[in-house]
Amino acid sequence: MQPELMLVVVTIWLFILWFGSIALEATGMERRKARFQAMSALTSTGFSTREAESVVNHPRRRLIAGWLMFLGSVGIILFLLIILVIIVVGVKPARPTSPVLIGILAIPPIALMVLYWIGVLDKLATKIVNWMKRSAYFTPELSIREIVHEAGDYSVARLTIGRKAPEVGRKISNISLAKHKITILAIERGDKTLAFPEAKETVRAGDHILCYGKTDKISEASQKPKVKNQNDR
Repeated sequence: MQPELMLVVVTIWLFILWFGSIALEATGMERRKARFQAMSALTSTGFSTREAESVVNHPRRRLIAGWLMFLGSVGIILFLLIILVIIVVGVKPARPTSPVLIGILAIPPIALMVLYWIGVLDKLATKIVNWMKRSAYFTPELSIREIVHEAGDYSVARLTIGRKAPEVGRKISNISLAKHKITILAIERGDKTLAFPEAKETVRAGDHILCYGKTDKISEASQKPKVKNQNDR
């Protein structure tokens, strides 16, 4: 394969990976996990059991991962076909490779890697994710629970509040988590984080609630949310 074509393919692949990870993060997935899942889907290397559940059980993530898998498979097939044609037919470059052209085509992938290492892409990704989160498309209808860390009978979980979740518009003191004596560590809201929010804080659609408690209680609270007071809005 000619170096020019390889550089173009690498650049496109990096952009797909970056935008795929941003799309997953916009659904509420933590950034490092989103990048790992995007890489796994694009390269079709598979997921761990817990990670698979966080993607498969989320309609938007499932769709994004599906597209990444499709694009990754198409890229691999095209690459193999080109190699096969070169080997069988014996295609050779019509003219010598231009060092200047290679240098120009090498700029985008190198720039992407440099911007990633110095943190510019992270800042840009944050702005794009916050913009995308304003769209109802990336906010699930019902709440979705993800276990962040588990030790014995206790877990740290991240609960994404859906648009139609019963918790929306309720005070923290009146949602099912409080009734099950689950400690709310923080609320992630856009680009802000409310650490140890007050009981009077109102839950909004799209919020990510980080909580700690018994694993079974967290599961019960997130699957069957209940409200103590109907007039607390």
